[in-house]
Amino acid sequence: MPLQPRAVSGGDPHAAGRARQRLKLAAIGYVGSRHGVDADPDLSRAALALLCQIAHEFVESLGTMRKKRRDREGHIEPLKLAAIAYASARHGIDADVGMSREGLALLCQGAISYVESLPDEEVAPKRTADPRFQIGTGMQR
Repeated sequence: MPLQPRAVSGGDPHAAGRARQRLKLAAIGYVGSRHGVDADPDLSRAALALLCQIAHEFVESLGTMRKKRRDREGHIEPLKLAAIAYASARHGIDADVGMSREGLALLCQGAISYVESLPDEEVAPKRTADPRFQIGTGMQR
């Protein structure tokens, strides 16, 4: 039995472990992209997009949710803060195994909350068929 058994409701525990490792690396990459000589807005946006993608993969590996991906953003700020907290918990005078585990728990919860905040695929926004609201109809008010 492993030293740290993880409770996974649903999917493959090995896939969930790999997804969790990838989530940790994406969080560290996102935080690293925001600092240093090579930091620029494009790199930070790309790292954030990767973090969101890997958050989706992590939640899908748990097997508990059936959210479908959309291009619309959910509540991304808590995921950003969780990534920063996790990466920061691994360094400094307060860094220890307990802080790192708590940071990882916060990161995993941030990923789950982010994916839960995304709108469902089945719910499409209603569009009116009124010609006054259509673009290019030539009608004037």
